[in-house]
Amino acid sequence: MFHIGILQLTQNLDDAVRGFKQGLKELSVEADFHYFNADGNINELPKLAQELAELNVDLIFACSTPAAKAAGNLVTNIPVLFTPVFDPISVNLVDNLEFPGGKLTGMSGMVNADDKVKFIQELLPNVKRLGMLYHTEDSNSLIEASNFRKAVTDKFALSELTITCKEDISLLTETLPQDIDALFLPIGRIIEENFASIAYYTDAIDVPIITSHAPNVVLGSLGALVANHAMLGKACAKQAHQILIEGKDVKAIPVGITDKPEILLNAFVADNLGIEIPASLLAKATEVYE
Repeated sequence: MFHIGILQLTQNLDDAVRGFKQGLKELSVEADFHYFNADGNINELPKLAQELAELNVDLIFACSTPAAKAAGNLVTNIPVLFTPVFDPISVNLVDNLEFPGGKLTGMSGMVNADDKVKFIQELLPNVKRLGMLYHTEDSNSLIEASNFRKAVTDKFALSELTITCKEDISLLTETLPQDIDALFLPIGRIIEENFASIAYYTDAIDVPIITSHAPNVVLGSLGALVANHAMLGKACAKQAHQILIEGKDVKAIPVGITDKPEILLNAFVADNLGIEIPASLLAKATEVYE
């Protein structure tokens, strides 16, 4: 029986935890779990990680970049699996993806920016000017915004809007360009948690939102191209099997990358905005919300 610690920043990644546990069960890895959640308080994570270390867990499953950093900073040799860290190299969790080189590896939640641009073009072929709203104090948001900016090139004009804190969202009534055809939201906790407020301002000017956070599709985004968190968790379970059962060194287990992102669509939003979702996308979609 193995002892596994689960460290979360919030409940937003419960699907990853469920996938991880299900994956371990399917692989016949018997474990009991010590579950610690910081309820959104990043400053609590180092203390919770230390508590897991004191429990002598065999492995830590860290959900989110801050959780992975807290677990990785422990002065122990406890192996750490993370997901869905967007870019583990840029946040100094691993040396490179093929050979992480330390005590952390896992599954990246990154979806290729070129694929997101193609998704938007297929979903909204008439878009000429696209807005992009992101949080400048969120490292993952900055990375995705940079990747997306490079991928856009001459596909359409890009109008960038930034916020430094959640209070800035209330300024969208003044700063949201009236000539954009759609608004793209890179990943970022502040943006995701305040999606309803953002949608309020875009609804006023009949602008569809393309999100990077799956739950926001249900809440009023037109669509998203996302990694499946449950599948990322299952993939981490295979890595856990390699460490706990096969005895492989965590530093030699490559970081996995999402290679089959899911298409999520909201048909109700499309109808309200007078948008016809292409049949090609409907056929490929994992979920179409009515």
